[in-house]
Amino acid sequence: MKNYFSSDTQGKLIGQISSDVPLLHTLQEVEQTWSPLSIKRILVHFRSSRQYERVIDYINIQEDLLPNERVILFFLHAVYDDSFATMELYARYITDLINYVQKDFHHITSQDVDAFIRYRQLNGSKPATINTIIGALKSFFRHLVDAGILTLNPTAFLKKRRNDTKQNLPGHLSHSLSESELQRLFDGMIEQGASLRDQALMQVLFLTGIRAEEAVRLKWSHIVTWQSRWYLDVFGKGSKRRRVYLPIQALTVIQEYGKLLGIELGLASNSKPLFAHLRRPNEHISRHGLYVLVKKWCKRLLGRTDVSPHWFRHSCFTQLAHKGASLESIKALAGHESVETTMQYNEAAQLMQPAGILFEK
Repeated sequence: MKNYFSSDTQGKLIGQISSDVPLLHTLQEVEQTWSPLSIKRILVHFRSSRQYERVIDYINIQEDLLPNERVILFFLHAVYDDSFATMELYARYITDLINYVQKDFHHITSQDVDAFIRYRQLNGSKPATINTIIGALKSFFRHLVDAGILTLNPTAFLKKRRNDTKQNLPGHLSHSLSESELQRLFDGMIEQGASLRDQALMQVLFLTGIRAEEAVRLKWSHIVTWQSRWYLDVFGKGSKRRRVYLPIQALTVIQEYGKLLGIELGLASNSKPLFAHLRRPNEHISRHGLYVLVKKWCKRLLGRTDVSPHWFRHSCFTQLAHKGASLESIKALAGHESVETTMQYNEAAQLMQPAGILFEK
């Protein structure tokens, strides 16, 4: 998960608190009776408070805010990164914890947090969701300690749920190809004379992040222009349609491929398979055929036998997150039902750029 707490952010935050003693007292003088929190109410206040340069100024004029609501707003402002979806998840998990233990934030213990995590596990939360919850809670309490609001962090020794299998790395990082590996693969396919179909298919898998089953069902008529750009009309899980941007690198190869076949892009009447079977051009390549194709080229050019078509999807979203794409845009591209799934790629992107690299600059 992204580390929002740079030393600069912490310094500004602590400076704000120390310069506003009444707020600090307000945060510490917590009610004796517990009141349940409303996630909807917190998010409404968060949106309203974004109009203020300092969240302190907003908090101080809201007389009806509960102490728990105040610290949550304070936290959300400190970590806000232009992704409201991320903030909504953070607020939801923190609110769920407080409502579960029915305590104010400064009374919550490590035992309370452990009990809440176990409760979520027993109620069917997936490992990826549990790790997202843990990351959100650790950030929240670390923030309060750094700001001088709390002296003890109840999540200090809380660890994410992982085992020794590679598939549990955030964002399936172990099932991703690096940028250099992908470049070697694409360059090598050109040098070794791979068919334009194979080149186009591999480029589309990575640059659009579509699923293998979505790729093999594509038709030439699914390539469309919209607002002066080229897109793929993709039919995903549950027959849900989404429009996926087609980057210029993939578009160029597809245009060459189409020219070879005498096919012009943008003709809605052309229902021929985009990626056809080589010996039966009126049939789509099968999923097994795609699997064999990926295995062949990755073994030949990368010396890897473990790569599958789905790796290109993981590689796409992890690298987009690493390059700063918002969760909302990646979620739309991926066709994810929940932003929680997309958040795994933020964690993977963070591992690709570890903080320790700064020592080498």
